[in-house]
Amino acid sequence: MSSQTALVIPTPKAPFTLSTTEMIPSPGPGEVLLKICSTALNPGNWKQREYDVVIEEYPAILGMDIAGVIEAVGPGVAGFKKGYRVFTQTVLGGGFQQYTTVPAAVLMPIPDNVSFDEAATIPTAFVSAAVGLLAPAPIGLGLNPTFSWDQPLKGQSALVLGGSTSVGQFAIQLLKFMGATRIVVYASATHFDYLRRIGATECIDRRQVPIDSLAAHPSLSVPVNVVFDAAGAQYDSVGGAKNVAYDCVEDGGSITTLVWTPEVDRDRKKKVNIVSAMGYLAGPDVVRLKRDNVNGYSGTVQHTAFGKLIIQSVPEMLRTGALVGNRVEVLPGGLAGIVGGLERLKDGTVSGVKLVAHPWDPIA
Repeated sequence: MSSQTALVIPTPKAPFTLSTTEMIPSPGPGEVLLKICSTALNPGNWKQREYDVVIEEYPAILGMDIAGVIEAVGPGVAGFKKGYRVFTQTVLGGGFQQYTTVPAAVLMPIPDNVSFDEAATIPTAFVSAAVGLLAPAPIGLGLNPTFSWDQPLKGQSALVLGGSTSVGQFAIQLLKFMGATRIVVYASATHFDYLRRIGATECIDRRQVPIDSLAAHPSLSVPVNVVFDAAGAQYDSVGGAKNVAYDCVEDGGSITTLVWTPEVDRDRKKKVNIVSAMGYLAGPDVVRLKRDNVNGYSGTVQHTAFGKLIIQSVPEMLRTGALVGNRVEVLPGGLAGIVGGLERLKDGTVSGVKLVAHPWDPIA
């Protein structure tokens, strides 16, 4: 096959366009050519197009989370062969098409008990949670910098804001993996049963308890050591969920937030460690940047170092059931279905599931 279909942004902020190209890329040194079977959508994708951020050049192909089959390997690749089932984060895009090249250094094998769809839900959302909670400073809280299975949070209490989001679900599982005794989750009651199955010990209904009164809830009368803010910039009435995270955490506690700037609008009488969770699996030492200073890209060599631990650990976590991917909604219409899916993410009408597209499905 000598051509492929892709979902393209022709020029900055232009509408998505389906395009067929006669060229399928060849893998360079250290790369593989991947046939993409499943590609997951992230809220950041519509923001990339609308605000022209984390895009290197145009025409641009977005899509960061992919799972598929290796079609060819480039020079110097060891440990991977044609036909291997793998998943990864493409960091700067390329997932909204049928084939792409990826550095072998960021590939993870898909265990037999995991589907392409489930694997595609993992990379960016899981990495955001793992970096924010586990990675050492300056990129994370350093709660488990070696990815140990020795439950370093045993006896501690945690709160997850936005627990039904893709990142929130992985934060819950990682807090359970680290042995947190109490994991309180602020989310819609619709998802309580599922969130308890993956690790939540107590749930607070966001539709019944206003965010500005959350800190006074009886479930938070016991000191909270760690807060993961997966709600990000939501809740304008209180200046964002990170402010509520500060209200809920104990003096000397820790917060990680998905907001790029971790500062809180509070008097800071408490001493609290706050970091922003940037979910990059690798930095510019692995990602081949076509130009310097890509707007919005903040991957570092520290992300690469911790990413190696993620790559080593995640397949075993999936194989043993210590980690599961998000629940999936497959979009109809192949690559064309992505456009409507991104509109739903922008409108905030997706809840508790990850939207996934199959690039090889017929275009509606």
